[in-house]
Amino acid sequence: MKLSTIKQVMIIILVLILATKLQPLQAQSDEYRMKLIAVLKKADVAYQDYKFSIAADFYESYLVEATYDMEEPLRKLADCYWQMRICNEALRVYNLLYQTEDAIAGASQDERYRIAELYARNGQYEKASKWLAGVEGYQSKAATYKSYEKRDLMKEDSLSWKVNLLNINTTYREFSPFLLGKMLFFSSNKLLPYSEKTFAWDGNNFTHLWKVPVSEIKNVLKISLKDSISKEDLKQNNMKLAGVFEIGDKQLNQNALRATIKQYYSKANRNTIGSLVNGLNKNSSNVGPMSMDKYNHVYFSSNYSKYTKGINRIGLMEGIYSPIKGISKIRTLALGDPKIYSAMHPAVNAEGTVIVFSSDKPDGKGGYDLYYSQRKNNNSPWGKIQAFKGKINTVGNEVFPGITPKGDLYFSSDALPGLGGLDIYKINLKDALIGRGEPEHISCPVNSSADDFGLIQDVTGLKGYFTSDRLNGNDNIYSFSFEAQKQISKVIIQGVVKDEISNKPIKKATLFLLDKKDNKVYVNKTNENGKYGFIATTLGDMVLKGIEKEHSENCLSIKIIQKKRQLNDSVITLDLLLGRFKLGYKWRLGNILYDKNNFNIRATDRPVLDSLLRILNQYPIKVEIGVHTDSRGSSAENDRESQHSANSAIFYLLDHGIDPDRIVSKGYGESELINRCADGVPCSEEEHKANRRTEVKIIGFTIAVRDFQIDPDKFKAGDRADKAVFPNGFFDACK
Repeated sequence: MKLSTIKQVMIIILVLILATKLQPLQAQSDEYRMKLIAVLKKADVAYQDYKFSIAADFYESYLVEATYDMEEPLRKLADCYWQMRICNEALRVYNLLYQTEDAIAGASQDERYRIAELYARNGQYEKASKWLAGVEGYQSKAATYKSYEKRDLMKEDSLSWKVNLLNINTTYREFSPFLLGKMLFFSSNKLLPYSEKTFAWDGNNFTHLWKVPVSEIKNVLKISLKDSISKEDLKQNNMKLAGVFEIGDKQLNQNALRATIKQYYSKANRNTIGSLVNGLNKNSSNVGPMSMDKYNHVYFSSNYSKYTKGINRIGLMEGIYSPIKGISKIRTLALGDPKIYSAMHPAVNAEGTVIVFSSDKPDGKGGYDLYYSQRKNNNSPWGKIQAFKGKINTVGNEVFPGITPKGDLYFSSDALPGLGGLDIYKINLKDALIGRGEPEHISCPVNSSADDFGLIQDVTGLKGYFTSDRLNGNDNIYSFSFEAQKQISKVIIQGVVKDEISNKPIKKATLFLLDKKDNKVYVNKTNENGKYGFIATTLGDMVLKGIEKEHSENCLSIKIIQKKRQLNDSVITLDLLLGRFKLGYKWRLGNILYDKNNFNIRATDRPVLDSLLRILNQYPIKVEIGVHTDSRGSSAENDRESQHSANSAIFYLLDHGIDPDRIVSKGYGESELINRCADGVPCSEEEHKANRRTEVKIIGFTIAVRDFQIDPDKFKAGDRADKAVFPNGFFDACK
């Protein structure tokens, strides 16, 4: 038998063997594929029924194993986490969908908004501004994300606010407080004494109305700009901070604070403070925010009794409240439509003549808008539903309204300029009803980059409660108090950071402002034009220091005083010059032609070395003069020529009074080419010319230079830290 025939027979046998083995594998593969398809189908069915918690589990199972058809499941999984407000997971999945900034163009407007908000929540405002830019209706918010100055203005009276986490909170959701005399009402989905079906939307329990005497409410965690929580403390206690104050990575440890957090959260799951409001405790649907007039007419949100195409919409309910019986005589208000839209989050004035609520009516500006209805007295029927005119409603969501005893309307919006997520705003109710006035943003630390909503006040208007999910992404109720600081005219410290040699602005330089009065350090970054700004809230001695990785540092001492009868704000303009003289820094001198037969520098090339002379006379640096050749000629000849040229430059500097201990020469020849033009490689004259260069390198200093080893990338605009976290001497020796 010929060799070729033997080979053919062997090939046929091999094919038969493989085919025999592959048949069960193929069957197994088909079976496995069918299982994956079944998992995906279950996910899609749950997703279409708005059962996002169930759908998310199926999508995760599918995506772990799938190797194709992943884009649409990823998009739906991201939507599930967004709808359930599991923000970190939503951002993780969106990052899988859009892995580069170039992918922004491929995202929908809705996805761009969501990703921007998720980045803002983490304090990554630069990324947030890029994703939000160009999204219709969000131009003002995108501009706020992009501008340090605009965000700083949202913190002008921050030191006047005191905020505290309360002992009524659990690891479940507590939100939308309402104050009635000495009793605080709120919504919560914490566990009930009896069994209850979970809400498939997010897998949590249904929400119910709870109440607690104000006398039983205690502060468990103080949150303010003066006493900010360190990220280290949060990490040790399994808590996450949602960019609330943009605080730094390093804060002074506070053992007492850590102990308080740990003790509180260890008990949070079994928190029993508060009791259910009678009359609604057996309701098998969500019962949301409530409000009440002075006649004990209570208004609240609740799901309609019947589902419509898988959507159980929310309507407004009215009842009568009694401290003993709870809520009775409950009826549905004709201010919603279970077939078309929801109406929720009612807020009523004390007289019971104005009710404000949030709704996704089809004729609105955005997702949810604020509407109102009026009547002559509390016994009359409610009038026509009307949308607020003016600057309240946006393309986004306006939700959780509240009417204060003094007649102000508070609400939250995710499209008006803010710090991220839902921010709280206020406007006079009478002005709002006639379309006049502009919503006022409430300062940090009440507002944060997380969701903040549901603010109510007591009769003084200086104390109250609100909701935020800034810790652990979980809705908690906080108390607040406002005490205006001793008024001084505002002092703005601003300027430009520039390169000392080129005089060009330096973008993304890091500025530290030390307030010597309390040893607190405030951080800002320069913008694209090298500009920075701080608002000083105290008087006295301060230090301004600027650093940037490619430059040497610089700092200035400042004394802020207030002149008698000074009423207007004052502006201090301080430009900082940063030198390009860090150890190892290297720059290229202009092209210098050296004579081969002597050490003279040609007259046309002296200005180049004169510029180096000026630098050496001004700064205490030691330098190496390195000369490089191209690859033409022998290596040995190039070494000799480059060393001769370097010596020529050295002799010129010595002749002009430079200490020989401060300069060294080095001829590199062709050893450090900057392009492909090595021996034997055909190159143009321009390419060879690029390799012929003279470089100056910083190799030391004539005086002791401190290296503080501060990484500016660890700080971001808005950070606040104690002086103690910086190396000793970091703010010393400033002009």
